[in-house]
Amino acid sequence: MKIGRRRFVVNGAFGTLGLFTASAFGGCGGPGQTLDKGDTFPESGELFPRSVAGSDTAFPYLEVSGTPMEIGRGIGRMFGDKIRMGLERRADWFGDLKAFALGEGKPAYDVFVAAAMKHTPRAFNELQGWAQGAEIPFETMMVLNLKAEFGAMIAKKEMETPTETGEGNPGCSTVVFARDGQVIHLHNEDGHEVYTDLMFMIKAVPDDGIPYTCLSYPGILPGNAPAVNARGLVQTTNYIACKEVRLGVGRYFLDRMILEASSIDEALAWSTHPDRAFGYHHVFTSFPEKRSVAVEVSPGKKEVKEINGLYYHTNHLVFDDMRDEDQDEKYVSSSSTSRWEVISRWAKELKSADSLTLDDLKVPLSSHDGKPYSPCRHPAGDVKGFTLAQAVFEVPKETFTIIKGQPCKGPGEIYSRPSCMPRPE
Repeated sequence: MKIGRRRFVVNGAFGTLGLFTASAFGGCGGPGQTLDKGDTFPESGELFPRSVAGSDTAFPYLEVSGTPMEIGRGIGRMFGDKIRMGLERRADWFGDLKAFALGEGKPAYDVFVAAAMKHTPRAFNELQGWAQGAEIPFETMMVLNLKAEFGAMIAKKEMETPTETGEGNPGCSTVVFARDGQVIHLHNEDGHEVYTDLMFMIKAVPDDGIPYTCLSYPGILPGNAPAVNARGLVQTTNYIACKEVRLGVGRYFLDRMILEASSIDEALAWSTHPDRAFGYHHVFTSFPEKRSVAVEVSPGKKEVKEINGLYYHTNHLVFDDMRDEDQDEKYVSSSSTSRWEVISRWAKELKSADSLTLDDLKVPLSSHDGKPYSPCRHPAGDVKGFTLAQAVFEVPKETFTIIKGQPCKGPGEIYSRPSCMPRPE
């Protein structure tokens, strides 16, 4: 029996080494594959019997297919409890955010919704599915996926630190080495400590799009946390505390569309969308192109850098044409600058940056120097930043690694890069 777009099997399992490997399928447009077993699965958007609950070293994992709406519905059904728990744990923060967004900020909310429907309808439909599957009001999910934009609007109104930044904001740290067709791309995904037991892995296979595998926050569209798609495009992101916000396409909606990009150039087009609402930093690595590119954006400016050699980034704008953009200085001077300086010191002490290994690049991202604002984050007092995971992508390897929790704790789980499902004959 051959696998159609709506019927497939999870080939991965926990092996003797405790590693989990996600299923690997044939290339885009290639021949169908024959199942070794007689397993079949329900129609698109349904939960798969072999979803993995997770462990001390591996995140819960779900594989789902269908239209964007069906994919979102399947994710919402599986992880609705985690989404609700995240909202409950941050009820005071989110209550204020939602009250503003659906009250004084309602005209802006309506523009954000219209922009998402116009420019990123697939992401919008998927979010509708998340809401339906989790049985959470869509307005709640929409506000959650516009938290940076509304946080900046509140901050501008009240002349204070944005809602999602300041002393408690975690940030992320990225280190890349690219040379002669080799790319080693590492990323520490930092978030609020309340998410330590709420993160999960998704493999989504759209009926008419490009499959992707990603780490995901509860309730946030895929793409914000480390991800790779079936065209071999990797995306990691770093929050930028821009003070400027425009009415347009929210950053998470653009992240989600990047997961279906077929090349770095297409990913750059999404990340620099002319109607983008907020600032961001992306690193894109392409397995087939054997290259890595970084881009910083604000609502009104952008700058792209081809990565050649050693590259690193935290959570403030540092490119020549971007560093003068208005950012929240309190956040930059604490969390982001501290981690930047730790990695910079490590880089300056290298005997040579011409040939670096994975073990070399792990050193700064496992460092506790500068704590509690260290690259490897552990909560301390009022500082709630927590390194939720580390992602490791190596070109040309066909697998990638996700470490659950801080990288100082040890090895992670190995996953296969996704590949396109064969179309039915």
